[in-house]
Amino acid sequence: MKKIITLLVLTIFLTSCQKNIFTNITKTDIDIVSEIHAINAKECVEELIVKLYKLNPIYIKKNDKFNKVSEVIIDIFKETDMSKIDKSGQTNIDYILKGFEKNFEGDRIYFISKGLFGMIDASYNYKNKFYLTDTKLNSVKLMNTAKNTETLVWRLSNTKKDGELLIKTNNIEGEKNNLSFERLFGKLINNQENMSRIISSQQGRIVQKAAKRIVSTIFLPIGF
Repeated sequence: MKKIITLLVLTIFLTSCQKNIFTNITKTDIDIVSEIHAINAKECVEELIVKLYKLNPIYIKKNDKFNKVSEVIIDIFKETDMSKIDKSGQTNIDYILKGFEKNFEGDRIYFISKGLFGMIDASYNYKNKFYLTDTKLNSVKLMNTAKNTETLVWRLSNTKKDGELLIKTNNIEGEKNNLSFERLFGKLINNQENMSRIISSQQGRIVQKAAKRIVSTIFLPIGF
């Protein structure tokens, strides 16, 4: 009986090893790096969503489809139906702009987050696993998501109604400014910029970056 159990364990172990070896063979270093950056970006967006709702709880109450933040996250991160994607990238921009409309009475955070992750997802070709045979990522699209995130931060910090910000981000705790949003957005921006430079170096191109950044007031479409 012990011999049979031992053989079963060895069989399972060897099968698992063979699967992992085969998987690694079908990936290049750039595929592995792409996966890491795609996961990092998704984690940043998820943390941003949770923080935004925590600081602006009124908006989840205005969502006519979902009652919980967890339900919003599941919807935003659900697998993309590739037959229905907007290849121009305009839909994601429209989501974000809807969230900033002065007279909009719905859940602003949902639309802004859905548009932001839609852009991020598009920059990774709607994948979080990458293999040797996959179409390689586009460095310009990745850099544009970084620029769009900067634009989003600017809008969050400057879009007001009746003198009040539509969505609160950084706040004051006691006598100290809580800059957790700035750090998190900065992490997302750096993640996308780094991935863009890595892809650019692999493709023999250089992505230009101005020494002094000027935040645009418009969003750049991340098409497919």
